[in-house]
Amino acid sequence: MNTILIVEDDDHIREMVLYILQKEEYTVTGVASAEAALSYCMQEKPDLIILDIELPGINGYQFCERLQKNISNEMPVIIMLTDQIDISDMEKGLASYADDYIAKPFNPRLLVARIKANLRRLSGLTEPVASERLSYFGVAIDITSRHVTLNDEHIQLQKMEFDILYLLMSSPNKVFSRDAIISHSKGDNYYIADRAIDNQIYKLRKKLGEAGKHLETVSGIGYRFSD
Repeated sequence: MNTILIVEDDDHIREMVLYILQKEEYTVTGVASAEAALSYCMQEKPDLIILDIELPGINGYQFCERLQKNISNEMPVIIMLTDQIDISDMEKGLASYADDYIAKPFNPRLLVARIKANLRRLSGLTEPVASERLSYFGVAIDITSRHVTLNDEHIQLQKMEFDILYLLMSSPNKVFSRDAIISHSKGDNYYIADRAIDNQIYKLRKKLGEAGKHLETVSGIGYRFSD
């Protein structure tokens, strides 16, 4: 049974989501602050976090940054909640931390559908694949653990960075459009500006050092990993 953590300071919304998800037979915990959520995640490993962005004290983005620095395992699936959709904030969340983004007020059926879809993708990532490890030019990816090393030293990648690197390295020399990269990482029907993908590639190149030169830009089309 999947475990879900709800991080929401509005008592009414938190209790409503708890009730809905308990009826769906998920194991659910609710907390009112990012600090409480961090403490919980140090003890437990939720499969998915429903995260309000505008939390008192540490906000949703800051929570994600701290969580990523303090857990040894892969980041859980994160669905961000917001009172209003701002495209720049949406790009920031989806490109860096979040797997999904829902505006308040939301339809409970939509929330449940998004949760199920994201958990299905999580399950798909952990299914056996033809090769569980990819390695080129000192960059090694363990697909099942989502662990990446550079010259045998662990490097910390954000969710979308890992997804992009895995996609490109799994098919060396194949050119992927930005739309294909977004679809692989986020699923269909997501809007993310081209510059958000370009920014992820830029950060990946920096983290990969000399090996980053193999992340090649194909002008007017997209990106590839050259061997």
